[in-house]
Amino acid sequence: MGDVCDEVISWACLMYTTIIGIHQKNGPHTKHPSAEDKQSQDDNVVQLLGATISAINATKELVPIDLAKGILGTITNILTVAQSVLKNKSDFLGIIKKCATIRNVLERATKDATEDDLQGSLGNALSELNISVNRINSEVASKKEHRFLHRLFSITIDRDQIAEWEKDLDRLVALFNFEAIVGISIDMKKLTSELKGNAPAINVPQHHLIEPPSRPSMFYGRNSLVAELTNLVVNLNNEHLALIGPGGIGKSSIVKAILHEPVITEKFADRRYFVTYDGLDPSTITFQTFMTRFSGALGMEPAGADPVRQITSFLRSASALVVLDNAETFEEAGGSLALREIPSAIAEIADVPGVTLILMSRSRRNAPNVQWITKDIPPLDSSSALKAFSQIYRPASRENAEGGIANLLQDLEYHPLSINLLANAAQQNGWSPAILLERWKDRHSAVLDHGEGKLQSLSYTMQLSLSSPSIQKLGEEARHVLAVIAFLPQGLNEVLSKRILPSTLQIDNICDVLWRQSLVYRQGGFVKMLAPIRHYVRDSLPPPDSTVGNFLEPLQWCDIAIDIEMSVPRHHVVFQSVRIFDNHYYVLLISA
Repeated sequence: MGDVCDEVISWACLMYTTIIGIHQKNGPHTKHPSAEDKQSQDDNVVQLLGATISAINATKELVPIDLAKGILGTITNILTVAQSVLKNKSDFLGIIKKCATIRNVLERATKDATEDDLQGSLGNALSELNISVNRINSEVASKKEHRFLHRLFSITIDRDQIAEWEKDLDRLVALFNFEAIVGISIDMKKLTSELKGNAPAINVPQHHLIEPPSRPSMFYGRNSLVAELTNLVVNLNNEHLALIGPGGIGKSSIVKAILHEPVITEKFADRRYFVTYDGLDPSTITFQTFMTRFSGALGMEPAGADPVRQITSFLRSASALVVLDNAETFEEAGGSLALREIPSAIAEIADVPGVTLILMSRSRRNAPNVQWITKDIPPLDSSSALKAFSQIYRPASRENAEGGIANLLQDLEYHPLSINLLANAAQQNGWSPAILLERWKDRHSAVLDHGEGKLQSLSYTMQLSLSSPSIQKLGEEARHVLAVIAFLPQGLNEVLSKRILPSTLQIDNICDVLWRQSLVYRQGGFVKMLAPIRHYVRDSLPPPDSTVGNFLEPLQWCDIAIDIEMSVPRHHVVFQSVRIFDNHYYVLLISA
């Protein structure tokens, strides 16, 4: 029953024998092992706990008796507390072995059994075992509660108490007379040999600890948002968090900060995992690539087939926070097989009790069958934008901030990546504030490209969005609509969009896709763009053709002075003529 869990527990038993061998080698008179040896021993015990918990969870899914499932779940809770908060983990070796024995016993004793079999000796033995493990679990839980109330980093359980638990479990295991209960003959010597770790080495899942990425050193204006999202994460109940926003808005930085919040480290300890899908082509990503990235971020090396099952078994051992960064890569997967398998794998992982997912994406096409709470990430506020800018570009002093620099940051709509790129360009080139403003006036979005990769180039991060399969599928019409939206200072009026672009038959669908890809946003009935995206589109895509000039033909013209206050700064365009309707100005026939 369950080759995977048999392999895992065999590996656990081998580890147990190894650790016991180290104890025996040190001898009874070795009172003060070196700090290095003790750390190595503790690391081995942590791995043994993880392997044993994973094997018990796997068996729990396979046994046919609900009472046995409950017992295994309680045992998992006991070992999880030992793994996460127990200081004297080495003293728990005996308990780990007893729990491994119980796992093996319950697997064999309940094989092919039904609920009707609980009327006899099997039911009596399971009931007594259930009472005992629940008592131990309550006593361990009370220790954990004491730790929480007194804000202790770890707890120590008295060795005499642990020894008493071991004796109780030994007595209960003896109740399971296999021949009397299930009428089968078992070679007990073979069973004992396996439990002592004499089974041959088997290819089993390996695991090593992976540290989450550090908190960003330059991180401004997000404290309130981080606090809000952190509170949300720790209180999620069978729900998961999706953070949505355009490239460069700061999604990854925000989550990296959340990972190091005290309440997050308190709840999830060293089970905070950051899975990134950066650098992959969404049109060619496969299910295997998706799972390899996922398991690697967990520190796992899956063995054999069915990696999803191995990952879910591993995650069941304790509460875990799993971050999926650059999720648009697999959400936009072009391969039909990947489109079927990846969402179902995410849903299966999301269903694991104690697992919380945080997904960051430019796309709103999040995995179905998962209870997502979606949050849109806003730009910075003006003061935080200035602080971030001046930390890189020192000449941005307070007096400059009150003039051209402040206007420049406002012109970028406080987009974090654009602010960072512009500050670095000015600093690296030694521009004075006056030269910086002149460069921006002359070159616009080209100033925001001074390297390769999405962290050094606005055009690179924009191309990632424009090359997504959803956008590519729309063809040239999508780029044409983008150009029109960028062309109109107030954005595209959705109610009038079909009159404005009568030849674009799928205008509604295009606007929906652009919104789902975070290339535009909706406000007051208009489809709009963040300023950096608008600048890029204007600078890199062909302008709208002359047909757009006729979009208000039935409406009255109004001649308006060139110096009228418009939503687009005057130094960007030369106004040749303007049309007005619905109290909104629209620039026509403009040139850069």
